[in-house]
Amino acid sequence: MDLLEKCRAYTQADEARDVGLYPFYPAFQGPAEGGQAVLDGAEVCMLGSDNYRALSVNAQVIGAAQDAIALYGTSATGSRLLNGNLDLHEELEADLADFFGYEAALIFSTGYMTNLGVVSALAGHGDHVFLDEKAHASLIDGARLAKASGAVVRRFAHNDPEDLARQLAAAATASALVATDGVSSTEGDLAPVAELVSVCEEFGATLLVDDAHGVGVFGRGRGVIEQAGMQGRVPLMTLTFSKSLASQGGAVLADAKTIDFLRHTSRPQIFSAGLSPADTAAAHAALREVRRRADVEPDALAAAAYLRRALDALGYDVAGSASPVIPVRFPDQVSMLSAQRLLVEHGVFTNAVLPPACEGYQLRIACTDAHTPDVLDAAISVFATLREDLLPRYRQAA
Repeated sequence: MDLLEKCRAYTQADEARDVGLYPFYPAFQGPAEGGQAVLDGAEVCMLGSDNYRALSVNAQVIGAAQDAIALYGTSATGSRLLNGNLDLHEELEADLADFFGYEAALIFSTGYMTNLGVVSALAGHGDHVFLDEKAHASLIDGARLAKASGAVVRRFAHNDPEDLARQLAAAATASALVATDGVSSTEGDLAPVAELVSVCEEFGATLLVDDAHGVGVFGRGRGVIEQAGMQGRVPLMTLTFSKSLASQGGAVLADAKTIDFLRHTSRPQIFSAGLSPADTAAAHAALREVRRRADVEPDALAAAAYLRRALDALGYDVAGSASPVIPVRFPDQVSMLSAQRLLVEHGVFTNAVLPPACEGYQLRIACTDAHTPDVLDAAISVFATLREDLLPRYRQAA
């Protein structure tokens, strides 16, 4: 069998296409503005975007990106280690460190590469890595690289500090990294940061919180660490620019010595081109907007609470998340994909999420500051209209 035989034998996507239920790689025409987007020439209510603060269409953010292209061109043209480091990068890093309360920050080309680069650089032979069992793929893949370098990798029960404590006690190691998402990207629940901090401090473990979905939303924009009152007690924080910061890229925040170590040892940092001028400037402008709005609770939280209550009242199986992310659960793949397609046909776009990205099958909804009550009411009306088509699937599976 040649190497590419597995590709020719792969039929799962074709099977979904053949029955009209393939939900992936939709091609949108233009941005999602005001909670609306255009898909296949038709306007849909966008309930799938992680643009929580609706800053991707903000005039200041767009203007900053345009100005950066005019001054710096379209690319950093090389690795930051050699020739691709810009003053824009260092200015953003300084402001990130200041805003989130760390000594220093380091920018990567994507949020995924941030976690990959941090975990794989910090953990190796003789170290232990403890991952929340629902950790993001980027943390998992970073741990896989660490394991290849000799680290021991373990999983602890989701958001369960007691299980983590049991495993740390059994491992009896002074060199352990504990990694978790601040907000679960698919479930929408918040990590028990204060309890995790307590356990890690008790056993001398180093805690990393990936707050991709918490930054800009919780803790006056500073995320779940601030929300939990744990500023200064979480040694490592990672984030992405592709959610509330309306751009591309990511960053790690830590003490200055750790950042300097990562700057010179993290392979995804060293062997990737520097973040583009436009992406860097856009993220910086979005950060300034988040800082400016720090005293105002994001509309995304109120929108999600409103929509969650309405869907629950209609009988949909929504989990008890406390963030802009709302999972709507289905008993099997066909019923979930059928629901996603039916909703799109009626003008509501949601994300279809399958294992291994989550347990079971769900439509993932995400609310943003752009979702006004009128927009949400229109979406709720569609869910209500389709209720008799969708809810019997719950009863059949019960």
